[in-house]
Amino acid sequence: MTRKAIEVKELNFSYPDGRKALVDINLDVYEGEALGVIGPNGAGKSTFLLHLNGILRGNSKIKILGIEMENKSLPQIRSRAGLLFQDSENQLFMPTVFEDVAFGPLNMDLSKDEVEVVVKEALKEVDMLDYIYHHPHHLSFGEKRRIALATVLAMKPKILLLDEPTSNVDPKHRRDLINFLKELDNLTKVIATHDLELVFEVCSRVALLDQGRLITSGNPLEILKDKTLLAAHSLEVPRWLSS
Repeated sequence: MTRKAIEVKELNFSYPDGRKALVDINLDVYEGEALGVIGPNGAGKSTFLLHLNGILRGNSKIKILGIEMENKSLPQIRSRAGLLFQDSENQLFMPTVFEDVAFGPLNMDLSKDEVEVVVKEALKEVDMLDYIYHHPHHLSFGEKRRIALATVLAMKPKILLLDEPTSNVDPKHRRDLINFLKELDNLTKVIATHDLELVFEVCSRVALLDQGRLITSGNPLEILKDKTLLAAHSLEVPRWLSS
């Protein structure tokens, strides 16, 4: 039987102003599964992802690969569940691309030679190896996006948590990323996105959030073709599915 990679029980979270961001979320994600998290703006998608890495801590019980989310387990969890932030600027803070991508592996006590290997592998995977010694803040938004993804891949996580991975990425590299994610069938993936084509091609299951609540989860084709369901949550059937 496939093991649970992520277990979320009764997740509730409110912002300091009292606004409820997540309400009674119960959701399991299995090892090797690719879960697409969709919903309108403000649905709670990013907030949900931030809980799976322990950056936000709501009133809940969360387990990552069987490890209960608590203060003492956060380093262990974050080495296994790599998070790509929605804003790449939050992930890039070193003088060069190499140093940004090497930051995580260096904290894993790898040797200098081992770090160089994993950095180059990660940059090659996102087609950014030629930029290894560039200053990240001189790059375009899409290039920063790919570098930020490389910082996650360099950690060799077992779970990828991706927040809008294709936003502001040019068509070629968007297609390359979709194909790359399809090949990572050994990793568990949770992808919060408005890119429904990515969800359809990459994800084996979809979870629809709205106003902080889990509305439904299930087969991507069935949910993405459900005009009534999507319209009720400010979404619409993709044109390439309705024709």
